[in-house]
Amino acid sequence: MKNFDLTAIAKASGAISVACLDLNDPELQLALKNQGKSSQVWLDEGYGADMVYLQRMLEDKVNLQGTFPGAQSVIIITFTNKWGMEDAEHPFPPVADDALRGYISGYAKEQDYHRTGHEILTEIHQKLKLELGDFEAIPAVDTKPVFERFLAAYAGLGIIGPNDLLRTPERDVRVFIGSLFCNVKIPELKLKPEMPFPCHFCRACEKRGCPTGAIAEGKAFDSRLCISYLTIEKKGLLDKGQRDLMEEWLFGCDWCSVVCPPKEKEDKRIPVDLDWLLKSSAGEIRRLIKGSAVEYAGVQKLRRNAIVILRKSQDERAKELLQWCRENMQSELLLGQIDCD
Repeated sequence: MKNFDLTAIAKASGAISVACLDLNDPELQLALKNQGKSSQVWLDEGYGADMVYLQRMLEDKVNLQGTFPGAQSVIIITFTNKWGMEDAEHPFPPVADDALRGYISGYAKEQDYHRTGHEILTEIHQKLKLELGDFEAIPAVDTKPVFERFLAAYAGLGIIGPNDLLRTPERDVRVFIGSLFCNVKIPELKLKPEMPFPCHFCRACEKRGCPTGAIAEGKAFDSRLCISYLTIEKKGLLDKGQRDLMEEWLFGCDWCSVVCPPKEKEDKRIPVDLDWLLKSSAGEIRRLIKGSAVEYAGVQKLRRNAIVILRKSQDERAKELLQWCRENMQSELLLGQIDCD
């Protein structure tokens, strides 16, 4: 096989780090089966909430060669879209200091990470074809049935922290993961992450990061209590218990990531004017969020979450805005969220 530098190719394409695993390796296949069993126990305990796709996709995550027919190797990368960086930008209009506001997670700044990851993986594929000749490859960035964090940790790109995120030597947890399933055999590349300290020396995400108990020492991660789940994945009406957990979040939550490594919370959230969000046309907002991670949630879910924030507010303007919603909105979901118990 022709010699080439996969690390140099990946980094030149925009990756932070890269590894490669042989999908025919019996040890990897056994590790995937064990990961599947652990995930099944987690799902059986109810921690997956109503995300039924997790159960539906479980076997496909274990049997990667069945999911990606012909794949011989998988290249795993970490990358970023300026998550946590000062110069990261977002499309939302400026918010006045006294505005009623909600917040969007800082990771949703810049271009949607799914698109960024696909662009990087596609460039890696094209460069490898110059070295190896034509071959097929399928990119996956949180869009296909893959144990992405498990594969990244198994390959040595980082370790899984108590917050259930991949913690890396380069950028702690502020990275995304992408995989490229290739139908040619590529030399394995495994790393050994050189972490400055193990997670059990810190555990800030458990002790100070999570306000809801979704991450708690000695317990499995509980999606049902996670603000990101409630604001992004949870369908339908939010009950009182769920509303009480959500703080002022419209999309996602940053608290378990901004304290890693141990430090005070940094506010990298995106502020959004709730009056603007609820009164602007849905078409205008869709155009604004197109191409960003927020597009996944959609306008109606953002507005549902905005109503939750308003209901908890003691500001008289919040009551007035809720009344405007009652009189002007036609969505059964949104009208139901205004007055549900």
